[in-house]
Amino acid sequence: MIDIVIKRIDKKFFFYKGNDQILLNASTPFYVFKKKHANLVLKEMIKKPNKNQFSVLNLTRFSAALTFEDRKKIIGLIIDVLRNDLVLFRCFDDNDLLKLLSKKLDKYIKLFSKEFKLRLSLTNSLSIKRKRLNYEKFNDFLINLDNFELSCVYKLSSFTKSVILSYFFIEKKISYKKLFDLTNLENKFQQKLWGYVDEQKKLDSHSLEILKNISIFFKNIN
Repeated sequence: MIDIVIKRIDKKFFFYKGNDQILLNASTPFYVFKKKHANLVLKEMIKKPNKNQFSVLNLTRFSAALTFEDRKKIIGLIIDVLRNDLVLFRCFDDNDLLKLLSKKLDKYIKLFSKEFKLRLSLTNSLSIKRKRLNYEKFNDFLINLDNFELSCVYKLSSFTKSVILSYFFIEKKISYKKLFDLTNLENKFQQKLWGYVDEQKKLDSHSLEILKNISIFFKNIN
């Protein structure tokens, strides 16, 4: 059996099987930027194949394979999520829930709006048409991320339905557990009223495991 080895070339770490460089496709080499990331990827590569899209290995493969066109598409998808960000949604009749959401989430909306010069507004009615906003500064922020960082924002925001909170995660202002709690405020509120069933416990455990995996990936690319 031929061992897989890591080779540093300039500022990247590449993977080789014998003398052959491991490629993601016909022309794209498999690479990472950090030695600790390379070591973790290598550890997963020599294990039994894992189909989990949120494993460090598969998140790394996804990131390293991104083309210029892929990046453009992903940035567009992230901004689409932001337009209907979960934390902006306030179409609820329960005043206690609305107070809870305001207490826990409004500060993140204000900070994000200030950082990217956006006049984000809450969605209090489904019939109100949203204002057109200029996302240029946030778009520039995304453009300046490398493939691995951009993938992290994309995977987190797609999974949590919140770009705003995903941003604060990658800025290391909140943990993955805090991210889970903040994106599940309504669920937790309802559970206190109606109970926490076993099926929901399993779903929450699975969600936390996904966020934990993305968190491990993020820690190793920085």
